[in-house]
Amino acid sequence: MPHHDQAIERYLARETARPDTVAVILTGSVARGTERVDSDVDLYLVVTEERWADADAADLLMYTEDHDIGYDGGYFDVKLATLSYLDDAADRGDDPVRDSFAASRVVFSRVDDLDARIARIHPSSLPEAEWDAKVASFLAQARLYGGYFLQQAAASGDQLLLRHASVHLVTSAARALLAANRVAFPGPKYLTKLVAGLDSKPDGFDALLTAVLADPTPATADALLASLEAFTGDLLPPAHTLSRFARDNELAWRYRTAPPEYS
Repeated sequence: MPHHDQAIERYLARETARPDTVAVILTGSVARGTERVDSDVDLYLVVTEERWADADAADLLMYTEDHDIGYDGGYFDVKLATLSYLDDAADRGDDPVRDSFAASRVVFSRVDDLDARIARIHPSSLPEAEWDAKVASFLAQARLYGGYFLQQAAASGDQLLLRHASVHLVTSAARALLAANRVAFPGPKYLTKLVAGLDSKPDGFDALLTAVLADPTPATADALLASLEAFTGDLLPPAHTLSRFARDNELAWRYRTAPPEYS
């Protein structure tokens, strides 16, 4: 929309005058062409390592501002990055950061290879083995939360554990399905819509997710797990489930990895 384009031009006029600005990358709905009239403008502001360090010290690695936005309800949603940040994202970025670059657009750059760096972050750059590992990890999560924690909560009457287990079961089952379809996870608020739009999934899967949230019982949990197991096949043998869950969660501190929920 013209007012978004004009806002970006004003932002660039200000930021590109700074020698410590390396590039500006447009992301979010404006980059995808799905913006509303009042949508914010999502940006990665790529800066020098020195400017990053200063922003880190000031707790300003991410911020919003409405200066120069020029329309009601709008603002710039800015995330700082560096060239090394982009390389790290390509090597070990989580789903949300990969998804954020999937439909991005470079609107300013002082480096020649920026497009190539961004292409390495794209979800499609992940090897098949990494996608299969994601499916296996989320399957282990679903089995433990649905087949053990939720069952224990139902038997003991622990409502906190019951709600906790049901949310984790649904999230894990949905993310296993996303990974099986090679779809990155941008964040919880998009999960229901993404699962609804998948081409390959079990019949009635969306309803099974809803049933667990609405009525978290052993019966609804078992039905969801059975559907997921039939879809994923023998990717993770049952005997390997507990070890996979422990490595991904209880041993994450030792391996310096994020638990699947935050990957």
